Amino acid sequence: MVLLLLLLATQGATYFLVASAAESNARAQIEEEIEGATRIFEQLAGERVQELELAVRLLSSDFAFSSTFAKLRENDGPVARATLRSALQNYRTRIGAASFLRLISMDGEPVADTLPPDMAGDLVLDERLLQAADDSHDLEVTTVERIRDTLHLVVIRPLLTPEPSAWIAVGFPLDDKLASDLGGLSDFEVGFVHKGQVVASTEPLKQAESLSRGKPGAAGQAGQLLTVVIGGKRYLGKMAQLSADYSKNTEVLMLRSLEGELAPFQRLQRTLLVLNVLALAASGLGAVFVGRSVTRPVMELAGGVERIERGDFRTRVAVKSRDELGRLASAFNKMVLGLQERDRVRDLLGKVVSPQIAHELVGSRVEVEGELREATILFTDLRGFTAFSETQSPQALLGQLNAYFTEVTGAVESAGGVVDKYIGDAVMAIFGAPVAVSDHADRAVAAALAILQAEESLNQKRIAQGLQPLRTGIGISTGVMVAGNIGSSSRYNYTVIGNDVNLASRLESLTKVTRFKARIVCSDATREALQRLWPLRDLGESEIRGKEHPIRIWAVDFDSSGTSSNTEQEGELHAYGKKD
Repeated sequence: MVLLLLLLATQGATYFLVASAAESNARAQIEEEIEGATRIFEQLAGERVQELELAVRLLSSDFAFSSTFAKLRENDGPVARATLRSALQNYRTRIGAASFLRLISMDGEPVADTLPPDMAGDLVLDERLLQAADDSHDLEVTTVERIRDTLHLVVIRPLLTPEPSAWIAVGFPLDDKLASDLGGLSDFEVGFVHKGQVVASTEPLKQAESLSRGKPGAAGQAGQLLTVVIGGKRYLGKMAQLSADYSKNTEVLMLRSLEGELAPFQRLQRTLLVLNVLALAASGLGAVFVGRSVTRPVMELAGGVERIERGDFRTRVAVKSRDELGRLASAFNKMVLGLQERDRVRDLLGKVVSPQIAHELVGSRVEVEGELREATILFTDLRGFTAFSETQSPQALLGQLNAYFTEVTGAVESAGGVVDKYIGDAVMAIFGAPVAVSDHADRAVAAALAILQAEESLNQKRIAQGLQPLRTGIGISTGVMVAGNIGSSSRYNYTVIGNDVNLASRLESLTKVTRFKARIVCSDATREALQRLWPLRDLGESEIRGKEHPIRIWAVDFDSSGTSSNTEQEGELHAYGKKD
């Protein structure tokens, strides 16, 4: 859509600019043609005026006409006037183009006229015009007068007998026919505007109501390019002053159709518009095709990622091309294979080692070369299990042992510990590695109590089944030890090594000492690391195999509820709890 909108905006801007340039060029062309047509009109009008002036001069110098007028002055009767009117009519016919002739006395009174009596009164040639003719160097003046709905170009000249004895006025019609003739010569619409109103024009101009009614500003000013709407079409034109008009009340309106001038371009414009629409449609189809060729693989990849997020590592995406998206799809499939393999390895590893260790190993967050880590080790062992195992079948023995390990492992993991290994009927657990925690000692003590409590529940089931109850001894030791992967280059195991690891096993063996009466024995370092109050009992110092000096040891008292019966009130330190 963005590409299509950009293309549409570009095409629209180009179309608008080209259309504006074409109209501007058409306006300039029309204006130039109007200037030429105006010059042609002025030349034609000048020639017609010269013809009229020549006819008037001939009439004013005609001896027969002068003699007739002289007799009229001697005998101003009806017969003389009729004879004079007949002579004027004959002469108008000889001129041909003249619309009327009028003979005027030197005082300005009409003497004879070819106009009908009912129209003669509409033509007023006042003393101002006669005075203008008398003041001119050639005793002649030209003006435009309106007789009802028709304009006339009127030439006034004195009648010489041989001295000026009267005025002769010859009229030439400025009518629709003349406008059509001029329009045919110049390919323009022509109108004669008298006092702001179109009086005669070519046919289309008659539909220009704004001009025919003489609305203000409708006709424009002379010399200015104006726009006129005729029949819904735009015309451009100018008003040209009729130079032969002494009264300066008459202008010639010359119009050229803008649509006609733009017609060739509009045909080209329509062709371009069709081509642009086709190009836009083709671009749209191309954009949809290209967009889908991009979005479909991307959406398929996104769907694959969502399925992987839900744990479905069987997801694959189709590789349909060799471009960047194809390479991305191939890389995605390879990544899924890697994730599937890693998930399978972690699943298998989680069945061999603790899930926490498996997670750390798969995430490559375990130091292969080992690291020093302060942690707490918990070591458990079953009492008399060796003798008991001799009376059981291998299958029954494994089943009972696995049930026991399930309880021990659950208690360790619930406390946040990690089962490091199973050694026969013994369990070694780590707190504080591979994930470091500050309360590893508290977690180990909590796990020990939970193991004994789980043992109580398991023993109730065993007694109900007629089996011998189990009895567990637990040793807990805290200290700094080395944690990391240990083994060969092809196989290794995450574990911890150090004196305190061995010490936990030694402390577990002290639970067999009858005088201690303890199921859980911890070192003094463990007691020092505790952050909570626990039911501890001081067992004094004891010789430990592998230690040069005796160490102080503590018993964690236990009953069926997992706590000591002599624990003090909450908020107070136990007599053998954490030091002040």
